[in-house]
Amino acid sequence: MRQLVIVLGLLLICLPGGARATPRQIQFGPPASEVGFRAYGLGLLPIDASFTRFQGHLTYDPDDMKTCRVDLTVDVASLSTGDPSVRSRMVGPDFMDAERFPALVYSGSCGTGGIGGSLGMHGITRPFDLELTWHHGDVVAEGRLLRAEWGMTAMPILAGRTVRIRVAVALPGPTQTRRDQ
Repeated sequence: MRQLVIVLGLLLICLPGGARATPRQIQFGPPASEVGFRAYGLGLLPIDASFTRFQGHLTYDPDDMKTCRVDLTVDVASLSTGDPSVRSRMVGPDFMDAERFPALVYSGSCGTGGIGGSLGMHGITRPFDLELTWHHGDVVAEGRLLRAEWGMTAMPILAGRTVRIRVAVALPGPTQTRRDQ
C-alpha cells in the first residue's frame, strides 16, 4: 500500500500544474473550409480564384494556439475562377501546369507569429511561412509568394509577380469533439 501512495505522489509531482485540454485533430475540406488566392493582373486588377477539391488535417491545442500542425493537399485542376479563359491559363503549362504537377502540398507547424512550413508546387518545394489568425469559429492562414520562386515566370507584367494565398479552416465549437467536415 505504501508503494502505491509513493507512485501516486510521484505522478502528481511530475504532472504539469493545471488541467490542459486534449489536443484536437480535425479533418478539413470543402465546403466548410476554403483555399484561395489573389493575384494582381497588370499589378492592379485583382484576380481571385479558389480550389474546390482539397483535404487536410489540423492538430491544435485549444489552450495553446502556438502549438499546431497542419498538412494540406490541393487538387490543382480544381481551380475555379470567374473567367474560364483565366482558369485554363492558370492551370495550363505557363503557370501551375496541372497536368504535370497535379497537387499543391503544404506542411507546417505553428510557432511565434504563424506557421513555418514548406510548400510544394509546380515541381518545386520551398520554405513558405504563413501568418495565422485564430477566430472564434475558424483559423485563417495567409502568405505571399513570388511566382518566379516556384518556376512560374510567364507573363510577369500581365499576371503580376506576387500571389496572396489564403486558407480558412472551420473550427469545431466548444461543445463539439473531433469533427470531419
